[in-house]
Amino acid sequence: MPFKIMKCPECGKDCVLPAEDVLADIDSKYMACPNCAPEPELDKAKPLRHLPEGVERCPSCGRAPLDAVMLDALRILREFGLRDEEDTLRGVGSPLIAFGYPLAFSPRLGPRSLIIVGERLGRDAAEAMMKRIPEIKGVILSRGVPGVQGSLASPGENELLAGCDLRADIVQSLFGELVIYKSQSKIHIEFPRQSAPKMKILEQLYFQGKIRDVVDGLSGPGTLGLMCVLAGAERVVLNDAWLPAVQNVLLNLKANQRLLGWDEIEYPEGPAGIVGREPVLVCRTRGACEVEVYHGDLARLFSRARPAGLCLIDPFPGSNTKELEKACRSCNEIVIV
Repeated sequence: MPFKIMKCPECGKDCVLPAEDVLADIDSKYMACPNCAPEPELDKAKPLRHLPEGVERCPSCGRAPLDAVMLDALRILREFGLRDEEDTLRGVGSPLIAFGYPLAFSPRLGPRSLIIVGERLGRDAAEAMMKRIPEIKGVILSRGVPGVQGSLASPGENELLAGCDLRADIVQSLFGELVIYKSQSKIHIEFPRQSAPKMKILEQLYFQGKIRDVVDGLSGPGTLGLMCVLAGAERVVLNDAWLPAVQNVLLNLKANQRLLGWDEIEYPEGPAGIVGREPVLVCRTRGACEVEVYHGDLARLFSRARPAGLCLIDPFPGSNTKELEKACRSCNEIVIV
């Protein structure tokens, strides 16, 4: 049994594993066993009336093809009047595996290993999915892109209808892998891909010798900043105005602690409110790399934090970054990721 480092902050169960335990078996986690039936390969564009009643789980390993889980979910949505016989598997929503990893095959799912994010979902149907489909971990009603976009006064959040929304992405680069946990109803979705453009930018900066003293100004759950730690940075500052993102950063500091070599994690101050304005130092680490985590508006970050040699800004697509770049001009170089 892998060692459980802490209880899940979302459901209180054992959802959170140390990064090294996750990475140790990720290559085989979603593979079919020798006794699994072939992939059902259901037509995602066919209406429900032309699909089978169900697809069996493997009697040996108990795992289910992804299509089987989505078909069961579609039939429950039909039962609750949220879909009809003309709806397709694609109409259920986006399936997110509990540990996102670039796969060359359709995953075989064990218990509580899939979160569904979609529109036209209801709480009763979501609770029925949790009770009757063992592979479902959580169901999220999508209302747009969660987080702070533009104005700090109007953050967005999707709704967790049933179950738990905590999942993780395996982030890969030339300098290694990390496990980044996300409260998926509150953090925007980024599918892990082998040709990840943001990692390509970090790799270029790494080979240019620029990842030494880094600010990740809009850190989200901490992906870019923590990958900079993995790349050998001596100091990294992570900042976000959205409290759920900062909470995920703190979780990811702990989950990746052994991989990243911190001797101690300290929590000097508590965050103030769901959306931070004046920057508050909520966490710092001691070890090979000095990490500081702030909750606050990037425009005010350098009134509290020391500027860095490199400032990374990872905005929402289409955002105007001129004001943010102006706020970060005390850093030697600014890179929009």
